[in-house]
Order: sequence, then C-alpha cells, then structure tokens
Amino acid sequence: MAAEPGSVLDTCDRMVRLKVPNLLRLYLNPFVAQTCLALSEIVHALWPDSLPAGDYPSFLANSGDEGLSGAIKLARYTQNSLALRSPAPADAHHHSTRVLLVDDGPWFRNFAEMCLDQAAGAPSNDSDAKPAPTTKVFIPDVTSITIADFLRLCESEDGLSGILVLSPRATWLQTSDSEVSAVLRSSIRRFLSQGTNLWICCVDQEHFLPDTGSSAAGLVPDIVVFDETFTGRQVPFGAFSSRPTLSAQWRGRGMTTFHSTTYQPNSISTMHFLKCLAEHSPQFFRELEPRFRALSADRGLLRRTFRTLFSPALARLTAAAGFDSDDVTASGHYLRVGSKKCFDGVGGVACSLRGHNPDTWVSEIQALESNPDIRGEVADRLFQLTGLRHHVPAVSGSSAAEHALKLGLLARVPHGLIVALQGGFSGKTLLALAGTSRDSYRRRLDPLYPDVVYVDPFAADAVSQLSRILRELPVALIQLELIQGVGGVREIPAAVLDLLRSTRQDTGVLLFVDEVQTGMFRTGPFVRSTELSLAPDLLTIGKGTSDMMIPFALTLYSDRVDHLLQSRAASYPAFLQQRCGYELGYRSVLNTLRRHERENSCDQVLTASQILSSRLQQVLADVDIVKDIRCYGLLIGIELDLQRTVAQRCGLNPAQLYLLQMTQHRNWPLLMGFCQYEPHVLKLTPPLTITEDEVELLTRTISDTLRASPPRLLLTGLQAWLRSRA
Repeated sequence: MAAEPGSVLDTCDRMVRLKVPNLLRLYLNPFVAQTCLALSEIVHALWPDSLPAGDYPSFLANSGDEGLSGAIKLARYTQNSLALRSPAPADAHHHSTRVLLVDDGPWFRNFAEMCLDQAAGAPSNDSDAKPAPTTKVFIPDVTSITIADFLRLCESEDGLSGILVLSPRATWLQTSDSEVSAVLRSSIRRFLSQGTNLWICCVDQEHFLPDTGSSAAGLVPDIVVFDETFTGRQVPFGAFSSRPTLSAQWRGRGMTTFHSTTYQPNSISTMHFLKCLAEHSPQFFRELEPRFRALSADRGLLRRTFRTLFSPALARLTAAAGFDSDDVTASGHYLRVGSKKCFDGVGGVACSLRGHNPDTWVSEIQALESNPDIRGEVADRLFQLTGLRHHVPAVSGSSAAEHALKLGLLARVPHGLIVALQGGFSGKTLLALAGTSRDSYRRRLDPLYPDVVYVDPFAADAVSQLSRILRELPVALIQLELIQGVGGVREIPAAVLDLLRSTRQDTGVLLFVDEVQTGMFRTGPFVRSTELSLAPDLLTIGKGTSDMMIPFALTLYSDRVDHLLQSRAASYPAFLQQRCGYELGYRSVLNTLRRHERENSCDQVLTASQILSSRLQQVLADVDIVKDIRCYGLLIGIELDLQRTVAQRCGLNPAQLYLLQMTQHRNWPLLMGFCQYEPHVLKLTPPLTITEDEVELLTRTISDTLRASPPRLLLTGLQAWLRSRA
C-alpha cells in the first residue's frame, strides 16, 4: 500500500526508497541546506529591512520550545559576553538578561514556569482556607506578560532592559495596521533604543505566510523562532535564525557543539518542512525553487550554503572524513560514499536498532492503522517492561529530560533541590542543562535553574557526600545515568546505587534515571534499571525510539509521582500529550516493542556484546595506547592513553586522527565516535542487529588503526586537512 501523498509517511517512504541518510552528521545534507535557505528567506520576506544584514544562519531543533530555548540561550550569551567585554563595571541597567515573553494567549504556557492550583506542604491556620496557588519557576528571570502589560512597562519603567520575545500572534500584530499595532511598534522601538536590548520574534504558519507578509519599517528582530506548525505538526520540527553577527559566536573553535539537540541534523523533518512549504506557500516556494535545484546540482554551492547557513564545522569535518560527495546513501548497517562502503558504528549515537532506512518500516507503520488504541498499547507494554505505569511523549532526549525535571519538581513542591551526578549529560536546552554538569556547556547562559548540587559519583567520599546532602538539604530529586555515555562510558559505582536504594524510602526523594543512551535494549534489557533492580520514579528513553526515522522520546513516571501531581492539580502531563504526542512517533515505538519481543533482542544484544568484548580484548591486548575497554551490551568505550603520542606532541588531536583513519581503512572502513566529555575515549554504538562476521571485521579495523605508525597517522591528518579546505 502506497503512503498518502503529502503525508509524513509519504516523506518517509521517499527517504527509504532513495536511501537518504537521516540521522547522519557527516553528510552535506541538501535538505538541511535548502531548509536553512528557506528560513533565511522567510525572515527577509517578513522583514525586508533585514536584507542588508545578509543571510540569517539557522540552528535546527525538534520543536518550537526547543527553538525558543536556543534563541534565549543565544540572546543571553550575547548579553553576558557584552557585559564581560565592557570596559566599565557591568551595569545591570544596560546588560540585563531578563526575558519578557509577550503574548495574550497560551503560547508560552509551561515554558519557564508553572502555576499549581494547590500548594503542597503549606500549613494554614484556617482549615477551611484554600491554599494559595504556587508558581514553580524553572528558568529564572523569564516572565510571561500580556501585550498591555508590556506597553505599560515601556511607559512606566525608565530604561526597560533585557530580552523581548513576541509570540506568533504578538509578532503578527506588530506588523498589522491598527491603533494597538502602532503603539506596540512604538514601544518596541523604545525598548530597542535602550542599551544592548535584544528582540526575538516567534512565527508560526498560521499567522505568517511569506507570500503575504508585511513589515514595520525599521524594525528587524535579532532572532526569529520557527515552530512545528511549519511541518503541519506531523513530524517534530523547530528552528531559530539569527543575525550573522550573533550566530558567529557559536561557530568558532571550541563552540561547535555548544548548542545541538538529540536528533539534529535530520532529513525527515527538513524534507517534510520543504514539502509543507510548497503546499502552504506555493508562490514563495516557486520563487525559491531555482535556488533549491541549484543546491542539488552544484556541489560547491551546496558546500558553501551548508557552511554559511548551518554549520561550518560539520562541513569541514564531513570533507575531512571523505564524506563530502554527491553520492552518499544509507541503508542497513552501512553508509555508501560513491563506491566505498562504510560500516556505521555510530548510528546517530545509539539510535540504530536495525540500521538505516529499514525497507519494511513504512509498511509496518501502515499496518498499525487498524489499531484503535496505539497509545494505550504502548503504555501497557512500557508498564510490563519497566514497572512505570505513566508516561508523557517528548521530541528528543533533551526535551524528555526537561519533562522529567519539571514533573519531579512539581511533584515535590516545596522541595526544589536537584542532585545531579557529575559526568552526566541530559541535553543543552535551558532546563536540561541542570543535569549536564560540564561548565563549558553552561557558560554565559546565566541565570539557569539555581538549585542544583553536583556530586562526583567516582569520588572516594561520594557515598558520604550524598548521605549528608539527603539528610540536610531539601532535595526534590536525584538525577543520574547508570552508564555515563557522554562522560566516558563509565558505570556508576555499586555503592552509590546501594545508597540510593536504601535512602529513598526515608527521604521521599525522587529518583530520575536517564536511559536515553542505555535504554531500548542498547545494553541488553529494555532498560538497564531493571537489570540492576533499581526502581526509578522518573525514567527517560530516546535514541532507539526513533528506529533511525522520526525524532521521538518518552518520559516514564511512577504511580507515586502521578499521585503527587494529581494532589497538586497539575495539568502538565495532559498538556504534553497534546503538545508532543505525535501519532507517527507512537507507532514507531509500538512497532519497535512488538518486533523486539518477537526477536528476543535482549539475548541477541548480550550474545553480540560477549563476542565483541572478547574479540576486542584479544586483538587490543598488546596495543600500548589502549588503557581500558568497557562493554555494556552494545554501548562500548575504548579508553586511550594519548599523552606520549607523536600526534599529541605536535599539538594535534590523535583520537580524531584514529577515527579518520578508520573511515579510510583499506579493507573495511568503519565510522566510530568519541565521548564529548572525554574525547580520548572512543565510542561504539553499532546496530543491535550486528552480525558475528561484522564483529570480526570491525575489531580488525580497530586493531589495525590503533597500531598505525606515527607517520601514517600524521599523513591521515594532512590528507584530511587538505580535503577540508579544498
């Protein structure tokens, strides 16, 4: 049965048939370049005065909220950077990072704060008195106000400073012809005249069609946020585009991974964005169509556009790895670059269950159309697998972590302290950064959620530290990854887990386990928590939920959390079901759960892991630079000692050179990754369906590469450098 034309399934079918790489970073993705071009041109169409600033580069996301989070991060980073560079003492009046979210409706609802109808734990002398509503703040100094409130502030507050964010409706209103619009435009001009204030506009497809857009002369936003209405809410999508001078701050050395999300870049969302743009704004699309065709035909133009409008770092890395080709396809376990076949041992970093573009995926998803209760069956199966009866959907691992943190903090009002284990990573959106312990991803973004304490789980006194904190402080929840995927593929010590098991009953603290990288059978069982007899209150899964197709994730939670939320009249779970409950995402998860039940994935993964671990130990036993091999199912880390290597002494990155060498292997090229926190730890997350023959070939490639002579490795680096600058 063919997919319905215009539907997202039709887009998926096209991607599968053409073997278009989806979640592959080493790919000059023409759909990403075309989408970024379209977003820049939408900005110019809506605000013609933006043309002199040049093209507006974009950062892609998976939802309007993720796009808004990134936009506020960029604005705050800019404000804080200006304050640091100021020759005079920082003046809060001119360098405020206060954010004003302006809307007369619910567009910003639950983004930065939530109001509970009933406060918890607040004693009252009057037993009949209804407790006052409680507002829980997740992102400090972010305030939602009406348009009228904003107008009054501009009139009454001399030198109003900070970051102004207009909802799609408010953005549309300031361009229309009315008395209110004229006053609003005047207030915006007054706001922008104060110091270093910045202006963010949010747009959606309902209020803005580029064919009919108009502009208030002289008013140009610094950043523009796009939401999922641009893909008809059929597939997760979001983005923000900014003035080139702003985006340049995140494109230099050391900043190239400062802002990214779980599933970016991806093909399915950008392909469907372009399809929806053609359907809803045909005239605008026709005007851009010659430029889209040119991007498909001219490799040099595609490379320049990708670098200018999306990511210069990814463009350079793609060229360095030899993937800068007009003939890159992906199917099963392999990538094909021209005539070269390369095994994908990254798979979107633990996203790959059975490889790229499964031939039967579309027909499998279509077969579920007759199921009257997809969500109910998913919930039942998740309960059987995890013991957690409740869940909410998410569009990425980062958003799933944010949902978990918000649910946990709401359930534990008035307790508000998060204890996060160092080395953990839960994403880079504003609240998810609470669980991302590295300062390098948090710098110049203040103020972030303030009530976070980080504990090193590998410290000799970790257990005593945690015991004291749980005993003395108002802890709401503890957040951890059982295996720190970004932090070096390291397992949390058993003594720490024992403490968490024994103290939770006494303290009432909630346990949030992030299994975005370890779940979906990656380490053998569906989630690692069950193997360790650890019963979390909150649990996140992602990565493999996508089946390398549609971005999707889930946040699961216990009866206890549900009871606490209901006692506080919290409506957040229902809100998330409506906002993030993509039907195609649910079908993909259900299809995966059914298939893995039939195929007994747990046993398959454990068998493959045992073979792979044994072979790695054998072939790398006498390789001097190999310090440790850590295998947890098919989540593998190889720690290298690179301090005395020639490449290190030459100021090069030897780990990156080894990875490049693997992609160039003469017999069996391999794409492998590394851990962001510890780049000397190579990381392997192959498809769960890896075969024994592939294990043998994979280990040979790794062994050959790590034995490479210094001259050969330096030659690889030189060749890669030349390719990246060709």
